[in-house]
This record gives sequence, C-alpha cells and structure tokens, in this order.
Amino acid sequence: MQAFVTVGSTQFDDLVEAVLSQPVLNSLREKGFTHLVVQCGKYAAASKLAESNDDGPWFLKRQDVEIEVWRYKPSLKDDYNTAKLVISHAGSGSIIDVLRLEKPLIVVPNPSLLDNHQVDLASELDKLGYVKASTTWGLAEDIRSFESSCLQPFPQMDRSRFRNLLDEEMVVTPATAPAVSPEVYESTHVHRVYDAIAPHFSSTRYKPWPVVAAFLARLPFGSVGLDAGTGNGKYLIAPSEREGKNWTIGLDRSAQLLDIAKRAGEKDRECVLGDVLESCWRDGAFVGLCDIYCNSPPPFDYRTPQEIHTGEKSASSAKFATLTCFAFLPPPLLVVQSLLRCLSPSHGRALIYVWATQQDALSKRSMPPESTASGMQKGQGKDVFVPWMLSDSSAPHKSKEISATPLQHESPPVYDRYYHMFDEGELRALVEAAAEEMDISICPLDAEQNASENCSSSRGIHKRFIQIVKDDWERSNHYVEFCLFER
Repeated sequence: MQAFVTVGSTQFDDLVEAVLSQPVLNSLREKGFTHLVVQCGKYAAASKLAESNDDGPWFLKRQDVEIEVWRYKPSLKDDYNTAKLVISHAGSGSIIDVLRLEKPLIVVPNPSLLDNHQVDLASELDKLGYVKASTTWGLAEDIRSFESSCLQPFPQMDRSRFRNLLDEEMVVTPATAPAVSPEVYESTHVHRVYDAIAPHFSSTRYKPWPVVAAFLARLPFGSVGLDAGTGNGKYLIAPSEREGKNWTIGLDRSAQLLDIAKRAGEKDRECVLGDVLESCWRDGAFVGLCDIYCNSPPPFDYRTPQEIHTGEKSASSAKFATLTCFAFLPPPLLVVQSLLRCLSPSHGRALIYVWATQQDALSKRSMPPESTASGMQKGQGKDVFVPWMLSDSSAPHKSKEISATPLQHESPPVYDRYYHMFDEGELRALVEAAAEEMDISICPLDAEQNASENCSSSRGIHKRFIQIVKDDWERSNHYVEFCLFER
C-alpha cells in the first residue's frame, strides 16, 4: 500500500522530517504501507536525502519502506487517487481536495505559518469526524491508532458546511453612502481595518494565486518589480530557483501589514509605506508590476484635474463617470495611470488582479441581490462591504492611533471592509481608458510589428503603446495582463 504526504506550496520542514523519521516509518510499516510518496515543497534539506539530481525526485529506502520525495507537480490528483492514506498540512484547498476523493486523511497544521488558523480548522474538522488532526511530534502514535473506518463521510454537495468552518462566511452587503467626509470613510473602512486585522489577515494569506505566481515566474532575470498592495509580502518570496534573480519592492498603505512583509519568508524585504499615487520612484522604474487592486474606493467624478478646471469631460473619462455614487479619491483611472507611469516603456509588464462580481461555487463571498446594488448598471461593478471576523485567538490591535471600530462589540469582533467588485470587461475598459488619457495607443496583441513600422516613418518621434496580453477570469477574480512599449 502507498501513503502520500503533501506540505503544499509553503515550507513545512518539521512535517517532512517527521514522516521520514524512524517512528513514523515504523508506524506506517505496521499498518501495511510499503511505499511512501512525499511532496516536500521548499524543504531545505531535500538535496541531501539521496545521491541524485539536486532538483529531485529523490528515491530512498528506510525501515523497509520505499520512499519517493519531490518538490512540486502540476497536479496532485493522481497521487491522491493512488494513496490509501493521505497526510497533509492544514491548507483548506488540500483538505477539501482529499475529502472529495473520500480518502482517509490525517491533517497536521503548520503552527509557524498561521496564527492558529490551521489549528482551528483541523480541530473543527476532527470534531466533525471528517479527518484525524495530529501534530508533528504525535504523528507516529496517531498513525498507529488511526482507523479510517471511524471517519464520517464528507458531504460532497453541501459546500456551505465546509465553508462555514473557515474564518467567516463573507456575506457581502452593498456599501452605504458616507455620512462623513470621504477621507474619514476611507480611513475607517480600508486603512484602519487592515491595520486592526493585520496579523489574522496575514495568517490566511499564505498561498499565492496561480495566475500571479505564473506572471512573476515569466519576468526575466534581473527585473526590478513592484508589488503594489503587497499586504503581508507573500509575492515578495520567490521560488528557490529564482531567489535573488529579481528584486521586488513591496508597497502598501498598512504599516501593520508591512511589518510582516518586511520579513516575508524570514528574509529582509524592501518595503515602502504609501499608496500608488504618492510614489517615490522615477517614471519607468519597474520592468514588472503586480497590483492586487480591490479596496481603493472609486469616485463619482472621474475627471482629470484639467477637466475639473475647464468643466469638460473627455470620452474616456465619461466611460467611468457613473461607476459608483461615492465621491471618493483617488479614482481608479488615476490609480491605473500611476501604475502606467512607473512601468518601464521598454517592454514593462503589469498584472492587475481584482475581485469579480461573478463568484464561483466554492467562493465564501455571498453577493447581494442585483436589486440592492445601489442603482449601479451592468458593467460598472458593485461597491460592497465584506466582513472580516477575527478568530478567537486574534485580539484587536490595541494602538489607539490605528484602531478600527468593529460592527459589533462582542467577541470576536467583525470589521466592514470596503471593496469594489468588478464586472466582466470593466477592468480592461479601465486600463484602456487610462492609457488613452495618457496618449498611449492601444495595440492589438499581434500588431506590435505594424506599430513599430508606423512609428519609424516619423523620424525622431517616439510613441508609447500598450498591449493587452490577457483578459480573463480565475476563481472569482478578474485579471488583466498588459505590456508597455515605446517605438
């Protein structure tokens, strides 16, 4: 029989070393397991396991158990299907994948990552009888006493029961018009909230989105990049094979999150406190730019400063004039323009990733009915409040300067976070409108050569172009990838 161990995309050396230890291997052998496959992720000592390729896989034999160790695969489904027992970290994605396949599962939380978030999840699932929760130091005994027949079948179709075991069911509500100044409203529902929930928020943000990770992996070595809205800095951590090859600066408005980001991956990171409109770098400074843009309040008035002065409005500004009824600054148009300005015209690449109004079946966000969308039209997205409930083990931040007012005073507190959720096509239209305002031409994906030829006919004149490389939807998010070049 074969057992399979997975640590996910993060580093969980304690679990890898535990499953390769003599006590755990003896327990597996006593249960009849003769083969063990270990997905070790960023395990630091992997190359020392056997005389083999440094990049793996590694093959060894201990305690009469044949062992195969490797770092990553595009999919773990085949390994799940083959295994008669799965031992997994307590990431929610891995857990639900295994439970859907009706495989016996022992869950080992990684306490160094998640501020007890994984511990809470594993404990709840263990109480319901779906998994066996264990620890790295108690794994050998738990395997020895484990009886898969005692587990309860996981309900395949009732996804809400699993979602409710996570941090919170995000019942999204329409954002209300402010009774205070826009600055106070934004500070209350964006900046102060993230400072108040920073440790708990960071503990749930450890796994990179595949689209974002793939974008960063495509940047050429030697690139200087910007992660705008870096949060806890998870995208500042490069895969081991790319560590030190590129330099990424993290930008965020939350000082509390930046304190975490500065030591992302237990290494010193370059981080800047501020927002994207108040950049301290020269134009064209970055080859790669990533922006997870979802909680900067959009305004009612999308005019540029010159348009406000003259009382006129350009065609591209008019496209977004009715995006929302809130008179907030800064406009998304200006945000995207600021991103374009700091992007290198020598084939700089950018990815903007936003929450979508179209949510998939596994999403924890419960969208408000169309009738309550504050009069917003199709293609203009929704302005919403998304609640954040602190876990019982996470206390609100105690600094008076950054404390946010929770919706309720009982423990655990719940905070309203403002978000703009985008409709299909809205993000691309916003990027194109921002480019047009800056006299940047929109270039079809297959027309860069024609753009170069047209510009070369005007000696001494340089023209900037933007190409939309990809405009797509992934797991309840819209994203647009584009490149900027000059001819």
